[in-house]
Amino acid sequence: MRRSVAVLFAIAILTGPIFGCEGKKVSFDPALAGSFFPLEVNATWTYRIDSKSQRATYVVTDKVIGERYVPSLNVTGEVVEEYYNMDRGGTRPIVYVVKNGYLNRLSGLEYAKQEDIEAPAWGRSEDGAFLPARLLPELTWHSKIFPFGHLDGAFDINQEHRSVFETDDVVVPAGHFSSCIRIDTNAVYEGGSYARVGKKMELTYRDWYAPNVGLVRTLALEGGPSGPEMERVELVRYSHSSKTGVSQGTSSTAAQPK
Repeated sequence: MRRSVAVLFAIAILTGPIFGCEGKKVSFDPALAGSFFPLEVNATWTYRIDSKSQRATYVVTDKVIGERYVPSLNVTGEVVEEYYNMDRGGTRPIVYVVKNGYLNRLSGLEYAKQEDIEAPAWGRSEDGAFLPARLLPELTWHSKIFPFGHLDGAFDINQEHRSVFETDDVVVPAGHFSSCIRIDTNAVYEGGSYARVGKKMELTYRDWYAPNVGLVRTLALEGGPSGPEMERVELVRYSHSSKTGVSQGTSSTAAQPK
């Protein structure tokens, strides 16, 4: 998504059986730890976003372009193109970089001539350590988002994360997904305009990641885990080409984006 990281590793969770609500035995397979954020070239995700804050429903599509060196950022990372089907949406690049065992996300970028990636004049959005490269249950860590880079007077988002093994299937329009890991995040918006009014904003995010697929659902809750839902993101379609040329990760009953 550089900062202090506290990691708790509960070996019993990783190796011991857990019983779901239907009585079936489920357990986390440590061999899956590196499979929750696959960035295979041409892999494509389509999400439906229901936003109560924006009073809108729209669709976002992400496609992996591949590893590139980006001179304007002086980094080498995996480039993903993100397309919004809304006014002033269009296609924008995101760059993912692994550093110190965590995925870092650089966004707020744009394409210049000849598809060169550039940051706007104010800088770039930095989401540091937003996800461990190897995702396990019962991890805790801290990260920080700078939505407007390090621009003077801009706010930032201070985040505390905890990962949990999800024993029940996660059901979204793209299908049923098992062996997911849920990440609970407490996000505090502070500094900048929040400092000027003397009041911080707090949100709780819940993200579900499926092995060999990636993000399948996000809920944004106002104030805390029991607060009202503000945003819902759900996967409606996912595909990637395996070495055998077979499309995987899609569902024949997947909902079509609206």
